[in-house]
Amino acid sequence: MKLYSILLLSSLSLFSCSEDALETESVFVDKTVDKNDLDNYIENTFTKDYNIAIVYKFVEAESDLNYNLSPADYESSVRMTKLLYHLGIEPYDKVTGSKAFINSYFPKLLNYIGSPAYRNNGTFVLGTAEGGTKITLYALNSLDESSAADPDFLNDFYFHTMHHEFAHILHQTRDYPSAFNQIIGAGYVADSWSDIYDDRQDLATVISEGFISAYASKEANEDFVETYSFYITLSPAQWEQRLSAGSVAGRNKIEAKLDIVRTYFMNVWNIDLDELRDEILTRQASLPDFDQLSLK
Repeated sequence: MKLYSILLLSSLSLFSCSEDALETESVFVDKTVDKNDLDNYIENTFTKDYNIAIVYKFVEAESDLNYNLSPADYESSVRMTKLLYHLGIEPYDKVTGSKAFINSYFPKLLNYIGSPAYRNNGTFVLGTAEGGTKITLYALNSLDESSAADPDFLNDFYFHTMHHEFAHILHQTRDYPSAFNQIIGAGYVADSWSDIYDDRQDLATVISEGFISAYASKEANEDFVETYSFYITLSPAQWEQRLSAGSVAGRNKIEAKLDIVRTYFMNVWNIDLDELRDEILTRQASLPDFDQLSLK
């Protein structure tokens, strides 16, 4: 009986509306969004050539709700976008001879966050990759005129992370040899890495255990991409200084892993790691004269 009453009311309501005139214009109208200089630069430099979108205006759905995060400001976003192209995209174009490699494999969405993403253990996230389609870069609001011309700062906060995450995408596409895992074997420490190792306070122990960084001790995949990203962003002198901090045994393990990384990139992706590093270092050296803000 109750169901019948509801149906009857619905029918009466339907008939009572039958004489209402329909509007000729749809209420679903796409809003016109004005593009600023950065929007146009992203479209012309990243989207047209590489099909890459950059989200620099804070979008909650693209952010990790497990962290308290703040948006990237406009000027920092401009600096990061210019630097990303100069140090992160063009070097691959140069060594591969075309834009096809980045177009095919680089993630199609870059997401900027102004603040770091702090973990409960006191460490913080500087970058993440999701499913080979998206990289999120954090702490953009630390980027200013001075820091944007400092290669060490840029690598520590952004480009080491970017190359790290990109290398994850590449090895997930075509895996590296299992011989890499066997060099450390059972020596990986999973999520305890930050409790056991600290490469800022005790680099000697990290290197002596055969890891280029503390985070490399987490597991083999992280070790692989850490070895790669440190090698291509450090100068030969910086790489030598880092390896010399620990024991000979640890150094030998790192160099053995580097040989596998180097061979993998040459055989699978036709990328010479030394050529890529030289290109990145040349661009790093030009940073004091690099225009960080012009979008023309």
